[in-house]
Amino acid sequence: MSDSENTFIDESFFTGETEKQQENDALTSLQNNFSQKQIGSIAKYVEPISGNSPIENLIDMFKQQENLFAVPVEEYDHVVGVIDRKTTAAATNTAWKRFTSKNIIDYTQRVSTILYAHDFIEKTLQKVSDINREYGIIYFPVFNNRSFYGIVSLDNFLSRIAEIREQDLEKAGLIQRNYFPDSSLIARLPYKFQAWNKMANALGGDFYQLYPVSDSKSLICCFDVSGKNVAASLLTIAIGSFFKTLPLLAKKEENPSLIISQLDDYLQQSVPQGNFITAVICFVDLNNSKLFIYNCGHTITYMLYKDSPSSSAGKLASIKPELPPLGIGAVKAALENAQKQPFSVIPLKKGIHLDLYTDGFTDMKNDDGVRYEDELAKKFFINLYAINDKDVCSTIEHTVTSWIQNAMLPDDITVIDIRF
Repeated sequence: MSDSENTFIDESFFTGETEKQQENDALTSLQNNFSQKQIGSIAKYVEPISGNSPIENLIDMFKQQENLFAVPVEEYDHVVGVIDRKTTAAATNTAWKRFTSKNIIDYTQRVSTILYAHDFIEKTLQKVSDINREYGIIYFPVFNNRSFYGIVSLDNFLSRIAEIREQDLEKAGLIQRNYFPDSSLIARLPYKFQAWNKMANALGGDFYQLYPVSDSKSLICCFDVSGKNVAASLLTIAIGSFFKTLPLLAKKEENPSLIISQLDDYLQQSVPQGNFITAVICFVDLNNSKLFIYNCGHTITYMLYKDSPSSSAGKLASIKPELPPLGIGAVKAALENAQKQPFSVIPLKKGIHLDLYTDGFTDMKNDDGVRYEDELAKKFFINLYAINDKDVCSTIEHTVTSWIQNAMLPDDITVIDIRF
């Protein structure tokens, strides 16, 4: 074997590529030690430059690296601040300025506040924003223990916080959705149940629930929490938790009035003062062929009936609220002390359709700011009676999207269609 075959020539020794790659690998490994909520995960390492160097030295550096926007500056072997691309360009954009230019340290934005890689982004944002407003500083050096670690910009802070919050909203949305009835429960129902829900934001205050009391009895509930977005969604989870807990109780309650009273008691303890929850709660009793409807400050509930699907004549009942909203402790008192029955009892027949909705449906506006309102909602449910079961949700969606056109959705919308 010749000497040339035994000889390995590492040309990167002369180019410095191996050393540079090792530095990059070390930095990546170090960044992985920080969570995405810590500054170390967004800081970018840039080799510091001596403040005693002439500013002209930065011109070629910025030209060669288009993605480089700022460079950390050292004084007495310690990073004291940052100089950015804009400052460098302003100091060297004419021949006279280049002739009279000073050293880099004279143009450096000194940052007296020290940011550490293990600091949390959200907790540090206010401090960084205050410095930016007062001094116009955009880029900040970051240290890991006492060593320089990298630089970070205000935009990096804002982008990461937006990213984290988006991820948190997605997780919260999944948690909220987990409290909605699942498809397996809906499939086991002895009647047809279709629900269409669209939130105005990532989270919302509309909620619906199915609760099997027994093989022949069940509760169908539609809720609308006062307020919007995150605060409202927390209250929907409180409602969902109540129904998750009911099956675990030693005695399974079958009286709908008592269940609703318990829910009102529970929500009174959970709902902050000034908030409330409107609801329509329907108790289906197949054994006795009865339907109990409790409207607690909610929108009108429509009950439609025809003797046969082909019949041109039919009956429409509008069931208005007779009970106060939940969460203020008044529903239980109204059920116990009412002089007349504050809920509707309807004989259950084959062919009855029950339609529930939240006020986001009637409040939706088109591009001209015209609201959908109650009369159009009533006509919609009359026409929905003839729609096939499988097309109910697509019909609701088409109605909503064609009405709002390009307008923003002002409120959450839930529409529920139950067919016996």
